[in-house]
Amino acid sequence: MNQNDFWKLIKLVDVETLDEGDEEGALEKLTTKLATLEEEKIQGFEECLAQFLYNLDGKAYADNAGESGKSGDGFLYCRCYVIAKGEKFYETVLANPTKMPSSLDQWCESLLFVSQNAWAEATGNDPENWNYHASVNYETGSNKTAW
Repeated sequence: MNQNDFWKLIKLVDVETLDEGDEEGALEKLTTKLATLEEEKIQGFEECLAQFLYNLDGKAYADNAGESGKSGDGFLYCRCYVIAKGEKFYETVLANPTKMPSSLDQWCESLLFVSQNAWAEATGNDPENWNYHASVNYETGSNKTAW
């Protein structure tokens, strides 16, 4: 999956529902669509997600993420929110860390589970058996050069 395909899928996120605090509801269409794709494409989506999360993993972004930037998990969920808001928002934040969301209400932890849930739906497997590992680690602090 290339980046353009990834961002086309991200457009399925219901941003209004996300901003109302219903992460899972906001991601429902994305998960459903992803589940119709081949396993390789689902893995490609996960790879793109990991790369984009990794790109936002840095001190400048954490420093501008308010309370979210003060914990590893909170900062990761905030970065997920940036991606869930779409390509334009992501590019704006990537270019200017001061645009990083600073509210604890601006999280999207559920985005981390979209690929495995879609894979489970597509294959009939238990989501716990998802074993794909992206080429980069998106956990907070993994992008050593940005810290």
